Amino acid sequence: MTTLDSYHIMIVSKYFKTIEDYINLELVCKKCICNMEKFHFNPIPLSYKTIKYFPNIETLHLWHMYDENFGNEFLVDHQNDKCHQNIIKCNNVVVTKSFYQIVVWFHVYYPTVDQYKNLNFKFKNVIYTQNDRIKFGNTIPLCVTQIGLYCFNECQNLSSIILPSNVTSLGFGCFSCCKYLSNIVIPTSVISIDDYCFYECRSLSDITIPINVTTIGDYCFSKCNCLSYVNIPSNVISLGFECFDGCSSLSSVVIPLCYTSIDENCFPANTKIYDPNGLVNRFIVSKSQYI
Repeated sequence: MTTLDSYHIMIVSKYFKTIEDYINLELVCKKCICNMEKFHFNPIPLSYKTIKYFPNIETLHLWHMYDENFGNEFLVDHQNDKCHQNIIKCNNVVVTKSFYQIVVWFHVYYPTVDQYKNLNFKFKNVIYTQNDRIKFGNTIPLCVTQIGLYCFNECQNLSSIILPSNVTSLGFGCFSCCKYLSNIVIPTSVISIDDYCFYECRSLSDITIPINVTTIGDYCFSKCNCLSYVNIPSNVISLGFECFDGCSSLSSVVIPLCYTSIDENCFPANTKIYDPNGLVNRFIVSKSQYI
């Protein structure tokens, strides 16, 4: 029978959820002893009590806003000026532990990243808001992963934009009513395009929807008068209500070769919808010409 060596036991244990799991593992056999000492990062949130089980941690991961950060405090909400901090309540003394790097997984706004860019923080989920765009400009920083609500709404000086490769989602109405936006490069990292994202972008004539996108929201491309052709990627499973409605120049759409849910009035009347496998729900798309 094949068994795991101590190294692979450690790899498997990265997916444990509680400190009790790690403690119990070390009681299994000799190969499991000192498993927690092999970690140079914390695989689970820790407290001042449980960090002693991981004596060799160099990188601290914070998955939630209220995870213990061992005195390494920072602002997490530039709008409400909230401070992420930890205080030992019994004596109100902050006990700071030093780490080579602190990796923050919960969402923060870009000013937080900008404020701590010269320190040992690494932020994995960064939102760029409309206020951020007004303050820092139309060039989206490379660390941004989410374009926020109405971020570029009615931005009349925006004609083209390239989104950073870390962006995974485009928020509600984030490019809506940008009437001069004619070219946008969306990275393959994007998986969702929210409602009203490109609503009334009347100069947008061509757009490549990345292959990893799974959902396109309600009214997403509605009233994009110049949009003439759309190729829906194979991973898209849902097209929202009136998603392409009012796209008067849209003559044909290629639907993915898989099941796709298409909401009512998704396309303008007389739009030709191509699906060689015939897997699109014919009843929902009855307004358009199904081929």
